[in-house]
Amino acid sequence: MDRPEVKSTPTTEPDPAPKRTAAAIFPDFATVGVALEAGQIGVWSWDVATNVVTWSTNLESIYGLSPGTFDGTYSFFERDIHEEDRTKVLDAVGEALRTGGPYRVRYRAAPRQGRSALWIEASGTVMMKDGVPERMVGLCQDVTERVNLQEELRSRAKQEEALAQLGERALVETDLEKLLTDAVSTVALTLSVEFVKILELLPSADELLLRAGFGWKRELLGTVLAMTEPNTYARFTLDTPAPVVIADFATEKRFEVAQYLKDHNCVSGMHATIAGRDGRAFGILGVATIRRRHFSAQDASFVTAVGNLLAGAIQRRQLEQRHELMIRELRHRSGNLFSQLLALFSQTAKNSRNMAELVSKYQARVLALANAHRLITEAGWKSTPLTELLRVVLGPYLDRTTFVGPQVDLEPDPTFSLSAALHELAVNAIKYGSLSRPQGKLELSWSVARTRRGLMLTFDWVERNGPPARRPRRSGFGTRLIGMVIERQMNGEVHSSYTRAGFSTRMIVPLTHERWPTEEIVTASQAENA
Repeated sequence: MDRPEVKSTPTTEPDPAPKRTAAAIFPDFATVGVALEAGQIGVWSWDVATNVVTWSTNLESIYGLSPGTFDGTYSFFERDIHEEDRTKVLDAVGEALRTGGPYRVRYRAAPRQGRSALWIEASGTVMMKDGVPERMVGLCQDVTERVNLQEELRSRAKQEEALAQLGERALVETDLEKLLTDAVSTVALTLSVEFVKILELLPSADELLLRAGFGWKRELLGTVLAMTEPNTYARFTLDTPAPVVIADFATEKRFEVAQYLKDHNCVSGMHATIAGRDGRAFGILGVATIRRRHFSAQDASFVTAVGNLLAGAIQRRQLEQRHELMIRELRHRSGNLFSQLLALFSQTAKNSRNMAELVSKYQARVLALANAHRLITEAGWKSTPLTELLRVVLGPYLDRTTFVGPQVDLEPDPTFSLSAALHELAVNAIKYGSLSRPQGKLELSWSVARTRRGLMLTFDWVERNGPPARRPRRSGFGTRLIGMVIERQMNGEVHSSYTRAGFSTRMIVPLTHERWPTEEIVTASQAENA
């Protein structure tokens, strides 16, 4: 931008003018000049007609310039203003020249390599001759520290207000989806970032679902965006107690950057863990920008505070839902418990040869139900780890049993059903299968996969070093009970094999979403191909 027009004879650009002390610029105010320099306040003078600008010797230091850099011209002053502030400064200069009024403006110097923004506050007055501006004189001071402090105070106030408003909504909002959507919008507006996400750790503990997002492509909502495999940013975040700040995704060496971040041209970011119950994380709260940005400790504290607020709201709602579930379950189970026990007794009696066998079988089956009930009630009607259920069922034979599989948590209903099936399998193995022989082994393995029906648990029961297994001519009550609970109650599948190597069975059952109901989950790649 050209300097403001004034009523003077145009001149050519002068030779670089020497820099002088404030006392030299204002010889009548030598003492004042020395005081200004001592206070790190620079003095300047601009001869409008000749375009010569004279700086006091300390102004180069105030501007963050190397000694001898300033060439004494007005055009140098123009070039050294940050491009985003240049119009504002030159308009202020022009206004002062037109009106003869005071000149006062705060602006950033042009970017300096290796340092943050440098803020300058300048003020001056116009000297007139015959009604024409002849000279402008004034002061300059580095106010970066003051500006940063003011900005921090404004930012803190803004963040505290946002947290207070979000906290009020969290207390009364019963719709989790709406609360999460409000949260990502609040974080985006408060931190002035392009992208915010809330990723939920799924029951399989190896995938993260985008539950709520701001700025992301719409088709990504409700899809799996990240995996928790080693060396991923998600795993790194979940394993790090403090927020993870990424200055530049392109140069990140601590973990592999997810592809969707690259697809959205994300440059900088920050992620924090949202705590869950039982020491298990609910998920991740993250922000990202398309421009390089330095997130401060205050920004990290704000993201952490929002994550903690959401964690509290989620756990409170989970507790309310759990209480509602317990009331419904107690009402339901108190009504059918006796009928279930009677049915078990009736079927067991039909398949028992004498009273002793009836008593033994019936006691074992009732005890299996009682153990499953104890697991659930002692945990406060929470989800039960599959491994804990297996240890209860196979307690005396754990030294001959191997477990291979991921961490899987079961809701109360699947826990009851699966415990009954596992009890029947264990009884059969102890009486007729591998556990009936000292050298016999039991290999248990399971996996979780995503299908069109949702998350499915595949559980393999394989007996080794036992007697050859032969398919019975008639299914006993235990076999029918397994089919009933897996296929009818759990809407699953049972596939059994009888070979000379021994008995094995595969049970495939759906896993309910243990925290919040949601629509069918698909992967990001499936969404793109749909």
